[in-house]
Amino acid sequence: MDEDDKKKTFLGISRRQFLGVGTAVAGGVIVGDQLFPRELRAVGIPKAWDKETEVVVVGSGYVGLAAAIEAHDAGSKAIILEKNPFIGGNSIIASGAYNAVDPERQKKQGIEDSVDLHYKHTIEGGDYRGDSEKVRYVVENGLEGLKWLEKMGVEFEPTVYAVVGALYPRSHDPIRGGRGAAIVKALKNQADKRNIPILLGHKLTGIVREKPLEGMILGVEVEHKGEKLYFKAKKAVVLGTGGFSADVKMRSKYDPRLTTDMPTTNVSTATGEAIVCAEDEGADVIGMDYIQLLMACNYYTKKYGSLANLGIDSAIFINTKGMRFVAEDQRRDVMSEALLQQPKKLLLWVADERCKKRFNLEMIERFVKDGLIFKADTMEGLARILQEKFSIPPDTFIETVRKYNEYAKKSEDKEFGKKPENLKPVEQPPFWASPTQTGVHHTMGGLRTKGKTGQVIDRHERLISRFYAAGEVTGGVHGTNRLGGNGTTDCIVFGRAVGKNAAAEKPWG
Repeated sequence: MDEDDKKKTFLGISRRQFLGVGTAVAGGVIVGDQLFPRELRAVGIPKAWDKETEVVVVGSGYVGLAAAIEAHDAGSKAIILEKNPFIGGNSIIASGAYNAVDPERQKKQGIEDSVDLHYKHTIEGGDYRGDSEKVRYVVENGLEGLKWLEKMGVEFEPTVYAVVGALYPRSHDPIRGGRGAAIVKALKNQADKRNIPILLGHKLTGIVREKPLEGMILGVEVEHKGEKLYFKAKKAVVLGTGGFSADVKMRSKYDPRLTTDMPTTNVSTATGEAIVCAEDEGADVIGMDYIQLLMACNYYTKKYGSLANLGIDSAIFINTKGMRFVAEDQRRDVMSEALLQQPKKLLLWVADERCKKRFNLEMIERFVKDGLIFKADTMEGLARILQEKFSIPPDTFIETVRKYNEYAKKSEDKEFGKKPENLKPVEQPPFWASPTQTGVHHTMGGLRTKGKTGQVIDRHERLISRFYAAGEVTGGVHGTNRLGGNGTTDCIVFGRAVGKNAAAEKPWG
């Protein structure tokens, strides 16, 4: 280093060294005592591509499958890359509840609804932080997406309800407790009919761009069985990789409370590396600290599921004192925060026999046998079990249920204000109780995309050519809080859109 450079060093980095790394990093700002928060890893263009197609889709959940099918049907060749040894990602374990205004089903149940009301609930439920154009697009195309799924072979229950956190009865369940796996299975069958390759065990490790932070997206770098492979996308790359709820380091960076003590409802591979790879190529992110908790982890297993119910109509939330503590149809963030204030951070999700249609009954009986949930023919019998397991005062518990049922019969919850349309008595035996705690469920933040198109935006408000994303890997749709059942709708509506848009790109090379 010459004398001139010595005078111009800052934090041990000379001006010459700084300029030398200028094309490999972006946003050189001081954070604490670091000049660069994280070095960006630009992926160079490979000497040879291992495989090429027109649309490369990363992720095989709702978004990936929908995007690949629509790209194919628009006349483009597509391929799906999945890092797991199984298809479906988080989608395959999801509840599968799909929100849409559906006059045919809702009017039969006496439910008045509208697209404007769905929009209002979604915008308000996300504290007005959702992108209004995106929200409007989702709610206006929700019913079309539902009918498309039915055309793809998904069967839905003839009635709607309000899944937990939905705020209104417009949630559609796959028939006979099929849940998310039913949607994945149907879309996988459609992908197979179209001979769309789905390559498992291919983990995204980088996105190939013409130049660092410049030019169009050319393809992706993946790792497969310890080897780096390169897939050329002659039209576009689509990310449908989900969020980062299972990555403790990443989530606690944005919300320090979400340490290893907090379980997640997600698969263990929901680790958000696609967001990081996209950032390495200049992509912008939004709302990363908007992370949703959901009361859907079994108290014993600390895992998602092992519950008897996810509905909130014929159900009541009880703490270990035997009392209600929140309206069961509140926003998910409100309910989760209330739960974290309860003894042992535990609730008993008490429901009647009407819950069974939403789950696989054989699976529920196995949970009962394993002692993960409880079942009794009478409410008094259930009270005795809860007294034995959690020292819940049986008289208090019985009185709480009695009072709740009185509110339901009068269509007025005087204690917590549960809405009349969701206020139904818990009275049809047998009765079920699921010991439940909250877990990290959904990351509302992610990559910034343009309006209805799903095209990824960089930090300078420029569109990144031939680069699309949809679903939980993106941010801006749900604001601070996602309504229950809106996630599936978001994935299908925008998954279809990005598939079509990717297929419309003119091929290069």
